[in-house]
Amino acid sequence: SGSWIVTPAPAALLASPALAGCSAMNPVATATTYAASDGVNGSIEDPAAGVAVQLRNFLVVGTKKGSPGALIGAVVNQGTKDVEVTFTVLDAAGQSPVGTGSITVKPGELMQIGPAGTPVSLASMPTDAGTVIKLKADTAAGGQMLDLPVLAAEGAYASLAPSA
Repeated sequence: SGSWIVTPAPAALLASPALAGCSAMNPVATATTYAASDGVNGSIEDPAAGVAVQLRNFLVVGTKKGSPGALIGAVVNQGTKDVEVTFTVLDAAGQSPVGTGSITVKPGELMQIGPAGTPVSLASMPTDAGTVIKLKADTAAGGQMLDLPVLAAEGAYASLAPSA
């Protein structure tokens, strides 16, 4: 005399935690800023001065110690004013400049550093590929020191190093 009617709603509610799987316990990967390449990221921010500069995918490409090298990366100005960014590539000890350059980035603009954009060359690499050297990036509002990987000018990076 009594018949049961099964509705899908309660079953779906009971199954939802199991269907959520790993995403219920892990953050969404695209919500996290990370260096998706061989380079290093950084930022220089001073909201009161309207400065919000993002340094993206910075690295140095060269063949060996004593040969020419090149700084590679991108700068994004997320602030409200034009920003001049000065780059100083330092030797392995972080003491002596081995390459310098500067750019002015307008608000909302992305500028490439390297062969595809503004070149910052190193006349003589202070170290061999496979090591780390320092980059000092400065604005009027502050600066940041980054440890950059030195990559060999081969494979995908073959065309990026200056010729001797």
